[in-house]
Parts: sequence; C-alpha cells; structure tokens
Amino acid sequence: MSYSLYGASAAVVLVLVIGVANVAGGSNWAPAKASIYLIDRNCRIIESTYGSDYKRKSTRVYTDSCSSIDQWQKVRKKRDKDVSGTAVVHLNYTVPQTGQSQTGDLKFDGHDDEFYQLKAGDEIDILVSKSNPRKIRKA
Repeated sequence: MSYSLYGASAAVVLVLVIGVANVAGGSNWAPAKASIYLIDRNCRIIESTYGSDYKRKSTRVYTDSCSSIDQWQKVRKKRDKDVSGTAVVHLNYTVPQTGQSQTGDLKFDGHDDEFYQLKAGDEIDILVSKSNPRKIRKA
C-alpha cells in the first residue's frame, strides 16, 4: 500500500512541475492590442448542387481574392459552402516593452473563425515576443 501512495505522490509532483514549466515558458510573450489596417483574403469557394436523390449534380469553384467573388458576402454570413483559403491580417501594434510602434502579420485559414469575422479597423489581442518584438501570435 505504501508503494501506491509513493506513486500517487510522485504523479502529483510531476503534474505540478509540468504545470509550472508551462506557465514559466508562457512568460516569453507579452499581451498587446493590435489594430487591423488591411486583410488580404484569397478564397476557394466550392458550390455544389444536388439532385432529388441527394447525388451531386454539379460543382462550381470560385478562386480569387475573396472580396472579388460575388458569393463571398453570403458565404461569410451563412457559411453554407465549402471554403478554403488564407487571410493575411496586417496589424499595427505597440511593443509593450519599448512603447514603439510596430507592424506585423497573422495568418488564418478557412477553418478559423477570424477568417470570416475580422475586418479592417478591428482591434484584436495578440502576444508579442519579449526577445524579438517583431514576432507576434494570436492571444
């Protein structure tokens, strides 16, 4: 019975050490607010039509900048079509460590909610690397 108590104690200590290590590793990033000044979205929208027997009758593919595809506004609201693509979000932010203004980019794909929801002028939360203020990531 004493061996199981030692094993359980060791497991608890191990979990605590891993938790502390994860928190300490997360301190390499500082939170900041960023303002979106431009989004480059490229889309591939697949529109399929089906017959009464639920078999696909036809497929139409739209590939271009999302804003130039007529279907984009409808797809953005309803998400009723298969969409793949990338969105490069260009940001302005202030480096928390130095107070200097900086620009950077974040990338999202068609599986991310941000791909559909973000627009120029929005403010988002980011994390800025303490060792390299040009490195950012989504908060």
